[in-house]
Amino acid sequence: MKASVCLVFAVVCWMAAQAEESPKILTLSKVMNELNKVNHGMVSCKSLNSPTINDLKDCCVASALECFRSQVLNLSVADAKLKRSQRIISHELRKSVIVKSVSSCKTEEIQTSQCKSCDSYNKVDSRMFVKNFQTLLQKVSSKQS
Repeated sequence: MKASVCLVFAVVCWMAAQAEESPKILTLSKVMNELNKVNHGMVSCKSLNSPTINDLKDCCVASALECFRSQVLNLSVADAKLKRSQRIISHELRKSVIVKSVSSCKTEEIQTSQCKSCDSYNKVDSRMFVKNFQTLLQKVSSKQS
């Protein structure tokens, strides 16, 4: 009897964990898809502050995502559909499901990591900004799989 209760409990816990992971993966996939659309529809180059993978420590991923989120609306795009894609990216990255998924560090670890502010990252052109953004999203996504 105890063994079957333990087995049922284990299955329920596993199912709950699987259900919790899928919103993160779905949200990241949606953001990556919309970013790809924006990338193909950019009309002019702008300089934007951009974290790179080399700049990031694990505890600074959330602040880097916030930096990208805060600047994605500044990309110059060709039409209203792409403006909508930019708003979707910004909205999806505000969701707590993403922030929680990359914020595995304790408060004291984040403080000692000394994450950079967004305006302290080097400025790059729009194409490199999107490339760096995509690389970070892939890094976050691979940690979720």
